[in-house]
Amino acid sequence: MAKLELDIKKDSVVPIYQQIVIGLQDAINRGDLEPAEKLESEQNFAKQLDVSRGTLRKALSILTRKGLLNKRHGKGTYVSNIDHDIAYPLNVGLHSFAEVLKAHNIEYTTSVINQELRSADSKIAKKLSIEPGALYLYLVRIRKVKDESIMLIENRINIEKIPELASTDFTKYSLFSEIERLTQSKIQSSTSTYEAVKVGRARGKLLKISGDNPILKMQQIVYLQNNVPIEYGTVWLKGNKYLLTTTSQRA
Repeated sequence: MAKLELDIKKDSVVPIYQQIVIGLQDAINRGDLEPAEKLESEQNFAKQLDVSRGTLRKALSILTRKGLLNKRHGKGTYVSNIDHDIAYPLNVGLHSFAEVLKAHNIEYTTSVINQELRSADSKIAKKLSIEPGALYLYLVRIRKVKDESIMLIENRINIEKIPELASTDFTKYSLFSEIERLTQSKIQSSTSTYEAVKVGRARGKLLKISGDNPILKMQQIVYLQNNVPIEYGTVWLKGNKYLLTTTSQRA
């Protein structure tokens, strides 16, 4: 690792560990520290900064929970090897996140956390235009890039006409492509909302970050042809991994 010039002020009201967090975060965002770059050992880094190892360790732990650093047992601490430029285009057609990752030539894996039939409450029934009490497929997946969890996906799917989805292996198959294959109908449109929220303890545990961490939450209803709602989903995206992009023209 190149020697970093972090401006540590020991007489500041800002705790030293927090100054280290801010300094390293800025260095990563500027590109002074590159993805997959290894940090100095804790002993050498603490000596370089003239701080205690306990103070440094606390700062590194915070950055690890934020997903900016990655600790590898017996090997050291590395800058997260996922760039901050996985761009999701908002105005260039409707694409799944799997399709966006493929478009960036990023290899990923999918783990299924939950896949079960549930009875729709009034909210889910309204979103999917089904009767309250009707069965829908509840699907929860984690997407990983190079062993780092980058998104949690919760899907609620109207399976009235596609019961085969209940037994589909979603570690191998894409939800959108399977919906289109089984219904013989193209996904036509979606309505989406985005907001920044705290991830919460349960979902943070799945994404291996603190429950207090901010995260980008997307909620979406996906429609087949003739405006038939087929899926109501929530995607929880690590904010330091994804950018939302759009192109506008001045009239």
